Amino acid sequence: MFQITSFPVGSYRANCYILTNTAGTFVIDPGAEPDLVLALTQHLNVKGIILTHCHSDHIGAVNELKEKTGAPIYIGEADVPGAANPRISGFEDEGSDYRVTAIDVPVHDGYRIVLGDDSLTVIETPGHTIGSICLWDQKANKMFTGDTLFSFGYGRTDYETGNMTHMRESLRKLAQFDQLMHVLPGHGPATLLGAEFARNPFLIRADSENLQ
Repeated sequence: MFQITSFPVGSYRANCYILTNTAGTFVIDPGAEPDLVLALTQHLNVKGIILTHCHSDHIGAVNELKEKTGAPIYIGEADVPGAANPRISGFEDEGSDYRVTAIDVPVHDGYRIVLGDDSLTVIETPGHTIGSICLWDQKANKMFTGDTLFSFGYGRTDYETGNMTHMRESLRKLAQFDQLMHVLPGHGPATLLGAEFARNPFLIRADSENLQ
């Protein structure tokens, strides 16, 4: 089972997660502060860099980590163009031309990213971006939700490629999982899925009334 550590990076305090088992390490959303990310992973055998979506606050240390470790980069297939486009990723608004172009594995719904005896299953959850994904660790009953689902909220949909209708559908999709599942979001504290039902009007089970 993965040992999980996390730390916030950058001005937006995006959560970067480090998942380690006997086979190596996955890094989820190395979003900024490459010197810090490299320092915290320098003694680890990084086997994969996994991105929940293409926004700048989640991908800002990817190129440096890729150069140092050679680990493959995974991202939702529909967000591949966004990671390479500073206007879509938001880097242009920050006065930067940073681009992530060396995507090794564009992933899709149901794809399993395997490391030793553990794996993460890709759950496509468009809405915040067109290619947003969540990563489900079924063995540990945990899900890394990026900017799709937070404690007390969900990701904005007014960015380019965002879509409120898609967000509602994605949250309804997540509502079908175990209510005791631990949610590890892209910003802020962890929570339980069931705790968010009372806080999120779009987190509705399929057997409940239809989304408005």
